[in-house]
Amino acid sequence: MSIRRSLALAGAAALASSLVLAGAQGAMAVGTTGSPSAAATAEKAGHQSLDLSVRGVPGTFFAGDDAREFTYRIDNSTKTDFVAYPLLKFKNKAGSLKAKDLKLEYQLPASLPGGGTWKPAAIAPGGGDGDDSAVLMFLGGITDSGDAADGALLYIAQGKSIDIKVRAAFTKDAPLGKAGVVPVVFSADANDANDNGHFSCDGIKGAGFTIKAGGGKPSPTPTPTKTGTPTPTASHSSTASPTATATSTATGTSTPTTGPTTPAPTGTASGTASPSASPSASGTTEAPAPSGSTDAPQPIDFPVQPPNVTPPKITPGGVSKAKTDAATADKSLAQTGGGDDTTGIAIAGGAVLAAGVGTLVVLRRRKAGQQG
Repeated sequence: MSIRRSLALAGAAALASSLVLAGAQGAMAVGTTGSPSAAATAEKAGHQSLDLSVRGVPGTFFAGDDAREFTYRIDNSTKTDFVAYPLLKFKNKAGSLKAKDLKLEYQLPASLPGGGTWKPAAIAPGGGDGDDSAVLMFLGGITDSGDAADGALLYIAQGKSIDIKVRAAFTKDAPLGKAGVVPVVFSADANDANDNGHFSCDGIKGAGFTIKAGGGKPSPTPTPTKTGTPTPTASHSSTASPTATATSTATGTSTPTTGPTTPAPTGTASGTASPSASPSASGTTEAPAPSGSTDAPQPIDFPVQPPNVTPPKITPGGVSKAKTDAATADKSLAQTGGGDDTTGIAIAGGAVLAAGVGTLVVLRRRKAGQQG
């Protein structure tokens, strides 16, 4: 086969591949912007709630111990844009857990305004302490009048998700035994001004744990840290010579008081412990796994009901701010390299198309030159 024919076949193959990629891209664009199919309509009708889950919940908390961290995820796999207030419900099997027994903090994604820092959670407005013999905690700001702040409302577009970091600690007087945490949202259709919202609470996707008596915090064991190596000095004199008496100073050096000096050891040992847990910016320490604990997830073996409290208000101002915050977050992600797969496919298709056209142009010019 001649070189010319080989190049022609290669160009044709490249052009065909680019057309296939372009067609696939166009089909994807039509699928996302065209009228919904019957299957999509059925899915929208059958699934109108956000998917909630908690991940990495420790299997054990010790009363009076440091806070331990897990993640609360809100996922929107529907065909609807939502706004939502995030909440968490804590309940123990005996139904005796109160808000005073719990210290809770949360951290929104850094891309959101005000995110990336730990903030204290609050008792849910409308009666969150004692609902369903549980504690309903609100992961957002509260106004002076006790209502949910507009800035607490989150916008979750279709196909998007939000991860909220959470850390919880129980006081030394917290009731011991089996307990659990369940994700909750109060959400509404972001594009329906008549949707006043509803509570969703998925106990199946909650996580159980055990609150044990204090003393689980591991005691740090001092580890001597040598800062030098003593250097022994050999004496060859047959007569005894006076030895200097060293007085330790604050700087760790030795000062002779009498007689000829003998080199003193330069090494010192410190018995200070270096605990592995370090305090955060908000002053709460995240603890490692306490001795005798387990981080394996546990089921919740008692019922946890959806909240039965006065729901927070979803205002037009709150919806507008939530959308603006989400747009700011998307812009931030785009500037740091965020994007979707369809963009990559379009770029790849364009590159292959350009290569195919270029090959055909070169072959046509070469043939014209040979004929001339």
